[in-house]
Amino acid sequence: MKTALKMPLLAALVFSMSACQTLNKKEAVNAEYIPREVLFGNPDITGIKISPDGKYVTYLSAHKGVLNIWAQEFGKPETAKPVTHDTKRGIFRYNWTYTPGILTFAQDVAGDENFGLYTLNVSTGEITEITKPGKVTSQIAETSHLRPQEVVIMTNERDPKFFDYKILNLTTKATTDLFTNTENYAGIMFDKNFHPIIASQSNKDGSSTIFLWNAGSKKFVKKTVVPFEDSMTSSAVDVSHDGSKVYLLDSRKRDKAALIEWDIKSDQSKVVASDERSDIQGLQMHPQTGKLLWASSYYLKRDIQFFDKDFQKHFEGIEKKLNTEINVTSMSLDGNQWVLFADSTDKPVAFYFYDAKTGTLSQPLYHTKAMIPYGNRLSAMEAIEIPSRDGYQLVSYLTQARKPAGKSLVLLVHGGPWGRDDYGYNPYHQWLADRGYNVLSVNFRASTGFGKKFLNAGDKQWGRKMHDDLIDAVNWAVKNDYADPKQIVIMGGSYGGYAALAGVTFTPDTFAAAVDIVGPSNLETLLATVPPYWESFRANLYKRVGDPTTAAGKKLLKERSPLTHVDKIKKPLLILQGANDPRVKKAEADQIYNAMVAKKIPVEYVLFPDEGHGFAKAANNMGANAITEEFLQKYLKGRLEPIEAQVKASSAQMITTPQ
Repeated sequence: MKTALKMPLLAALVFSMSACQTLNKKEAVNAEYIPREVLFGNPDITGIKISPDGKYVTYLSAHKGVLNIWAQEFGKPETAKPVTHDTKRGIFRYNWTYTPGILTFAQDVAGDENFGLYTLNVSTGEITEITKPGKVTSQIAETSHLRPQEVVIMTNERDPKFFDYKILNLTTKATTDLFTNTENYAGIMFDKNFHPIIASQSNKDGSSTIFLWNAGSKKFVKKTVVPFEDSMTSSAVDVSHDGSKVYLLDSRKRDKAALIEWDIKSDQSKVVASDERSDIQGLQMHPQTGKLLWASSYYLKRDIQFFDKDFQKHFEGIEKKLNTEINVTSMSLDGNQWVLFADSTDKPVAFYFYDAKTGTLSQPLYHTKAMIPYGNRLSAMEAIEIPSRDGYQLVSYLTQARKPAGKSLVLLVHGGPWGRDDYGYNPYHQWLADRGYNVLSVNFRASTGFGKKFLNAGDKQWGRKMHDDLIDAVNWAVKNDYADPKQIVIMGGSYGGYAALAGVTFTPDTFAAAVDIVGPSNLETLLATVPPYWESFRANLYKRVGDPTTAAGKKLLKERSPLTHVDKIKKPLLILQGANDPRVKKAEADQIYNAMVAKKIPVEYVLFPDEGHGFAKAANNMGANAITEEFLQKYLKGRLEPIEAQVKASSAQMITTPQ
């Protein structure tokens, strides 16, 4: 991941910020379990950023029970106040601009992911709507200290399938066209002067064509083609400030994606970073100079290759002092001040300020102060390799319960499926382990980060070899005495929800129960209803899941859809769904629920009318997890925190009739 950077100076002020976070009263510590409120409630502080001019600290915290943006003068915690006053869904995305005192944030409507853009003046509280949420989606494409009064935004207002690019003047709030995307490019990147540099365009065979901007003709010119087999492991990730170089993650001519520096004027490229075990996945540039600071890869755990000795000295010194992995989540324009995220699998999540000029590290700011008394009850995560039946090594993560409920296990499956599980603090692992269950997360084939061969091995393997990998992991857990074969539940969201449905249909005797969270049940209707702005990804979807435009593809999709095999379900199933989900529509939950009701197969279905692809509102997340916890307790016999109050506080609707 390319890391967003921002923030300023003075070690003494760093400490005054951290000192403002104290436990105001002695919290009652529950002797039986870590409360869901502590694990999943609104954080005390997260998303900390410092304005480029160093005047303000901003962060996300609850205001009247809803997540909002807060601001304070740097080093003056007594000035902290909410600068947004949302009372509905909350705010989750925001970024500073280089105009003093101005930031931008995005909001959708009830989880529909049609984000509107807003500017906010943190000193006056003035909010200006730039694009309206609910019908189109917009986001910030580029900010620059070289053009501090403007930002580049992207919006699909003209064509729902593709994004145009506009310059937003942060003073006048006027927008002017920068690039009208009539050629249907999947994405365009700009330099810090907002000149277009590189674009990609998806092709019908799943490959993509790379174009470079010709300043003379003011057009993009075709440069190279990325074959289908490299399409998910190769992309442009950054452009040098002056636009002379492009940084690519590129798996062409290799299996694991390397970081490539491409000098587009000389057309010369060189490998900057690579790893024999995994793809290069992240990098960080100095915000002012654009110099590459580090690149990271991730096999079992993160590995970093440094390109700046001074930065490396500071970074490694902090990790040694804290004895944990850190990430720099915000950095001042001059690179002297950092915001750090300390990521330990079994310690409360904490943030720090660091002054690189003086080498001063602040006291911790805890994401959730109420977690501190439970810190000694968190469970460590183990990074392991599990062999698949056909020779792959499945990078997996196991968290064992300190007080186990028998030998029960939850197989927690990640979404995507083109994503991955990784090593670090995971509130779901901690919650489930605290209730008495061992927890296993598996990077099955199609997961990202492990090279193109492993990713492509998942093509058209939904419900087949991808599911085999999960079953191989279950068998490994049983063989190694982490699980009783009669006490295993499969649970996940999105693709993980599909995996849960596949678990009770394709392997109906393997699991004691399943929890499907916003998972597709019918692959034909899933592909027919993806958001319009996924158009550039459509060919890839068809080649990797199944092509509904061909007879063979339709047959495959029907065969791999859990809905087709609903009569095989004989184990308990819980379905959780957001009504406004734009990716996996409510109809996916409705279809399998209706089919089960028609066949008189027991099923529990809970709908959240104000949510989308997952549960963003803390009250709904806690309500969904409370319902899940009660369901798990029925079949795995773990500990159960009372659920009534949190379910009542959420928007959960228990569906009892066909939809």
